Amino acid sequence: MAPNLSFLAFLFLAVLPAAAAAPPPPPSSSGNAGFNVTEILARYPEFKLFNLLLSKTRVAREINSRSSITVLVPDNSAVDWLLRRSARLARSSLFELMSVHVILDYIDGAKLAALPRGGGGGNPSTVLTTLFQTTGTARNRTGFLNVTAAPRGCAVVFISAAPGSLVSATFKRAVTARPYNISVLQISNFVVPPGIVTRPRPPAPSPPAPPRMRQMAVAPSPGPTAPPLPPAALPTSEGDAGEGPDAAEAPAPSRGHVAKVMSRWIIGAAVALAFMLGFL
Repeated sequence: MAPNLSFLAFLFLAVLPAAAAAPPPPPSSSGNAGFNVTEILARYPEFKLFNLLLSKTRVAREINSRSSITVLVPDNSAVDWLLRRSARLARSSLFELMSVHVILDYIDGAKLAALPRGGGGGNPSTVLTTLFQTTGTARNRTGFLNVTAAPRGCAVVFISAAPGSLVSATFKRAVTARPYNISVLQISNFVVPPGIVTRPRPPAPSPPAPPRMRQMAVAPSPGPTAPPLPPAALPTSEGDAGEGPDAAEAPAPSRGHVAKVMSRWIIGAAVALAFMLGFL
């Protein structure tokens, strides 16, 4: 049985105004373009550390709020190298460094291959604006990147546009892309503008000098006084050499003692002689 055409026409006319009056679907919470950079990088274990830094610094939220973006991603070894060298890196400095790797434009592998390549007169550079430029804290062109294609080969180099930049990165491969919303490009290492990671630290205070000790001449302390030794016993003959001190003879009187005894005897004899003469 064929459907009633009048009924189908009535149903179409009834549903069409309701569909027109229905509100549009709410925008995706992941961003204006409907992507989430954290979920995209979670598919690649080699970018786990960089993905973690994007979340910790909340740069991932800024990326998801954009409609056209390019993320330059170093692998885990490059992130580990940076964290080991900058263990005391402040959170604000880490946010600035991560935002330098977010380009406010869609650039994929095809666009990099189409970059102009210079001849012998030098390589022309293309200036790219990064997310760091929008923070208001970028100074001296640290919010811009220069991308340069080598005249021969496939080397593409990213370097900070700030004067005096020495740390550059080389393009390795295009990881993933969603034209023309988000592109993820792997680079060899971090692009480090001057003054972000390499901020001068105050010099460490030098240790105090040890106190100088005056050298004083100190007389040596006298040793303990030994008790007087008894006079050695001298043997009188070979037979008495092995006997003790009782067997030794008394020492002979000295000449002074003999003279004193003689003078006393002479005086005594003279007194006795005078007494006898007086008695006679």
